[in-house]
Amino acid sequence: MLRCRLQVLGTLYLIIYNAFCLRLTELRIEEHTLVGNSTRLECKYDLQGEKLYTVKWYKDGNEFYRFLPGESPEVQVFEVTGVHVDEKQSTAESVVLKSLELASSGKYRCEVSAEAPSFQTVTNHSSMLTVAPPDEGPRISGGQDRYKPGDTVNVNCTSGRSKPAVQLAWYINGEQVNSSYLRGPYTEYVGREGLMVTTLGLKFEAGMQHFRSAATGHQQRNRHDRDMKLKCVATLGTVYWKSKEQSALAHRPRVASGAPVSTADGGLNADEQDADSRADPVHASSDSPSIYIAQSIKTNEISVFVSASLFVVLLR
Repeated sequence: MLRCRLQVLGTLYLIIYNAFCLRLTELRIEEHTLVGNSTRLECKYDLQGEKLYTVKWYKDGNEFYRFLPGESPEVQVFEVTGVHVDEKQSTAESVVLKSLELASSGKYRCEVSAEAPSFQTVTNHSSMLTVAPPDEGPRISGGQDRYKPGDTVNVNCTSGRSKPAVQLAWYINGEQVNSSYLRGPYTEYVGREGLMVTTLGLKFEAGMQHFRSAATGHQQRNRHDRDMKLKCVATLGTVYWKSKEQSALAHRPRVASGAPVSTADGGLNADEQDADSRADPVHASSDSPSIYIAQSIKTNEISVFVSASLFVVLLR
């Protein structure tokens, strides 16, 4: 019985406490920001009848902003590496940071306190990453204009300088490649600022499944009218996305004169088959042995006929 009473009292206490205590309702901090840009940190709260005493902001445990209602001045700013507060744009519920730099990355915490006699304090935090995006889009190197089934495709995608390193991904004809095709990624540090260049290789044996029809209608019957599109995508959080695409045609082998050309289904291309099967008439030279013999036989027959006719006339 006593246990049930204690549970009821505890429940009532929680209800009353939640109904009349200070609480944070929303903390909004951008997960990714860009070097040189500005960002707004928002901390919204419900005083629940309490009187606001102070709002404080911290970066990595170091206070950089304090709002004191009724004081003069209401806003106080403290020097912290990588933090540049725009005082004119900042209020009791938000702080604007300007001229962001790589050192602006860190954990930001909002702390709200109520006046006496409760002096209730609530706090919450979130992290922000300030990035230096690449100074150029991704580049593809090592590719060829044409491939045939069985050829080895061996290409590299290299990002521009950034911090942190960008994420690279390869696509073949719009579909992300199998991880077994990938080589890397490899990251290289450049410059005094520690910017990074990332390279991701792509290596695989080309097959007919990697080529898609590049033509429509009648031309699709020729399996060599196909191409392969290789695309590299570079991303950096939610603030950067760029891609580079390169196309390669299926290699059209040289066909010997008069030889039939097979199509994708293994048969003959109707037009090419007809063209190859039309033989030009053969014109023999009058000096050829076969023509000479035929002409000799015909001459002999005429001589015999003339001789017989003369013999008949003489008998008469």
